[in-house]
Amino acid sequence: MKLLTACLIAIIGTVTLNACKQESSATIKVGIVVPLQHKAMDEIIEGFTHTLKETYHQPIEIKIANAQNDANLERAIIQQMRDENLNIIVPIGTDASQMTLAIARSQPVVSLASDLSEQDRQKLNPCNVAIVHDEISSTQLIQFIHAAYPSLTHLTLIHSSANKIFPEVAKTITAGKKNGIEIKNVMITSLAELTSAAENLSENTQGIFILKDHLLVSGISTLAQAANKRHIPLITSDQGSVQDGADFALGVHEKEIGVEGGKLAADILNNIPACHLPIVEMKKLTVFINKNAMQHSKQNIDAIANAAKKLQYHVELINQNAE
Repeated sequence: MKLLTACLIAIIGTVTLNACKQESSATIKVGIVVPLQHKAMDEIIEGFTHTLKETYHQPIEIKIANAQNDANLERAIIQQMRDENLNIIVPIGTDASQMTLAIARSQPVVSLASDLSEQDRQKLNPCNVAIVHDEISSTQLIQFIHAAYPSLTHLTLIHSSANKIFPEVAKTITAGKKNGIEIKNVMITSLAELTSAAENLSENTQGIFILKDHLLVSGISTLAQAANKRHIPLITSDQGSVQDGADFALGVHEKEIGVEGGKLAADILNNIPACHLPIVEMKKLTVFINKNAMQHSKQNIDAIANAAKKLQYHVELINQNAE
């Protein structure tokens, strides 16, 4: 009887241990919501996936879904990730983050490259989001353009119809007025409209400017061709668009946004509530310059570098992606 009891205890112990091992090694599932695929998105995703897998030492499966700039598809992707009960959902951008928080209330969310504030997340019930900011103020952007081109008085701002863009457009126009720059805004709703917008720029425009706008960034080559033809600068707000043909940008390293997001996700998986994690601010701004693009549009690199030095921004010359 004692031997039988000992055997039963040993069996139960073995089963329990195996169950614990299986539970501890269960695969973590993370979903990344991409509004529209382009270079900047790829950099963010790479930074996030690498950092999370390096930081959290358990099996992780990462699902990446491209919404192709379609709000209905984006909603369906988020709903599916919610219903699959993924451990964490990771939307990129403000609009995708707002939609995710409206749909997925029971799962932790890591919002990347968004402008959600502490006030925004405290309104949530429950509060289930950690945030990485990367927004640069319109005042900073326009001040830099003015420093680089002090004689520039007319600028064309092309933008999409994304909800988050309209307040930024208004702030940019106001900042332009304060710096003696008249900014004409042109809205497009699809890439099909971008060619027409690029071909019909105002005769007096002295440059093309875009914000962190997924639709416009994905069509940067069209804008680069228009800028080259007119010998005016194409100024953007992210590193990826400069790699894809824009002249220069004031922004942050997109990969670092993903890196910070990966750290937040690891903290959440280690049982720290998302809303207890501080919002991460991307404060190290860099002026990215595409030397080849600057030469094609006949722009002066020294003027950009000197403006960056004056405003204490780091300068980085980057190579253009091969076509």
